[in-house]
Amino acid sequence: MVTVADLVAYPGLGLRPADGGPAADAPALRWVATSELADPTPYLEGGELLLTTGLGTRGWSREWAAYVDRLVDAGAAALGLGTGLTHDRLPDALVAACRERGLVLLEVPRETPFVAVSRAAADLLQDQEAVSTRLALDLQRRLTRAALGLDLRPLLERLAQLLGAAVALVHRGGEPAEGPLGAHPASVDLALVRAEVARIQGQGLGAVSTTVRGGDTTIVRPIGLAGRPDLYLAVALPGPLADPQRSAVSTAAVLLSLAVERRAERRAAERRLRSRALELLCSGDLRSAQVLLDAVEGGRSVPDRLRVVRVAGSGDALADVVELIEDDLDAADVLAGLVDGELVAIAPPARIAGLLAAVADAIAAGGLRAGVGRAVAAAEARRSAETAGHALDRAGAASPVRRWEEIADAGPLALVPEAVGREYAAGLLGPLDAELRVTLAAFLRHHGSRAAVADDLGVHRNTVRNRLAHIERLTGLVLDDPAARVGAWLALEIAAEDPQD
Repeated sequence: MVTVADLVAYPGLGLRPADGGPAADAPALRWVATSELADPTPYLEGGELLLTTGLGTRGWSREWAAYVDRLVDAGAAALGLGTGLTHDRLPDALVAACRERGLVLLEVPRETPFVAVSRAAADLLQDQEAVSTRLALDLQRRLTRAALGLDLRPLLERLAQLLGAAVALVHRGGEPAEGPLGAHPASVDLALVRAEVARIQGQGLGAVSTTVRGGDTTIVRPIGLAGRPDLYLAVALPGPLADPQRSAVSTAAVLLSLAVERRAERRAAERRLRSRALELLCSGDLRSAQVLLDAVEGGRSVPDRLRVVRVAGSGDALADVVELIEDDLDAADVLAGLVDGELVAIAPPARIAGLLAAVADAIAAGGLRAGVGRAVAAAEARRSAETAGHALDRAGAASPVRRWEEIADAGPLALVPEAVGREYAAGLLGPLDAELRVTLAAFLRHHGSRAAVADDLGVHRNTVRNRLAHIERLTGLVLDDPAARVGAWLALEIAAEDPQD
């Protein structure tokens, strides 16, 4: 930034400040303008040093105050009055008016052409632009070197160091994902950042928020290359934002976006590898599954003993649970992925309780169902997956998570899914009236002894024989076949539990 003080110090101009010299915080200088008008402000944009010989101001006294007021209101950086022509020295009334309004007043000696002042200002501005460009390029190179990896933290730390700022990466809800980092991390006003993130969310990836409070500047920019941004970069700078700093923040935002995109692509590839490894493992191919897991960065291994968890429900809810497991249970012996429309997870038996606790709320909120298979050696993961499927079939709204041991302890009836069981019982027993069902139940209860059935029901043996023959014709069962008897027993037990039957 070029200031009026820089121009006063320029050799050979001989500019003399009215009050000894501009302060250290002298205003920034944008350009030099020359005018002899009593009101030049329509031709000013702000930040100019206005040069005048005072041609139309001879005899002015009280008029100087209004003249200075107009310049200050127009944003002029300073006023330079050429002496030795209209005025031999700076008028006292002008000096007083500038002092009162805080406008820098310079005396331009007669031997200093106005064009020399303009040329000096142009040189300073050009040099400053070149310095800014070199600084911006240097900052870009340093930031680019810091962004070679996929870890975002080194890039954020480098940005904070180069700018002498505090930086943070925040989620869409405003909570920090990384940081704040820097020498003074507390200078990041997270409440302000949250408010600005909420304000610019609907504006997409091109939005930028710049807030100045107490002389400090806070910038908030979205991070990402496509779609709705999930992360935002927040930078808190002491003082105003210069062009090289603005360029560095923009560069960092682009590099962070690339790193986030690359990290997301890598994470998606690793998820595909894990899903395929889980599919192979549950099909009995332990060796191939471990080969794929070895390819995942950081390495993952199949635990020596494990239980398989299978979760069913909507795809979006399942994806949320996979992400939850990855974030909350980031361990080498806990694996999760999507396989054939289900979430499949494996963990050592001792870790299953923690796994289920971590995802319990997500399962309930997503209306999901989960089944937990039996504990097995890694080479027998297929058996755990099958038993997890049986447990999953028995899960419902009342009990969304079922374990294999709960099903096994309940007997063979618990192994049959409710809907399938009801359909099977209705199809098998539908042709039988109450008398034939009672006869069939007695036959099974007495292990096929027709004499015992006759005694139990109080009927003749021939009646029992005829009824059993009739049952076989209606159902297609061969009641002397043990498998047929098991099926008939299951149908009768299911029908007895069904209140609609």
